[in-house]
Amino acid sequence: MKVVIVGGVAGGATAAARLRRLDEKIDIVMLERGPHISFANCGLPYYVGGHIKNESSLTVVTPEIFRSRFNVDVRTENNVTAIDRDKKL
Repeated sequence: MKVVIVGGVAGGATAAARLRRLDEKIDIVMLERGPHISFANCGLPYYVGGHIKNESSLTVVTPEIFRSRFNVDVRTENNVTAIDRDKKL
């Protein structure tokens, strides 16, 4: 079975990790519009307010770590605008 997850961060990354824990054989692809799949949302006000100087300090898990840890095909910088289930595109 192949599962395509549109979006990373909290919802998509959590869904992908849960699916992997439930079944090691599922082919999981996660598509994320931005460059990050996991970051500390709670730290955003501190970044905007200047208390956290480096944006990378908010990164929790990089796409590379997520790939190796959960065996998920992570594709960042991919903006999904439509899904064609019949053609599987």
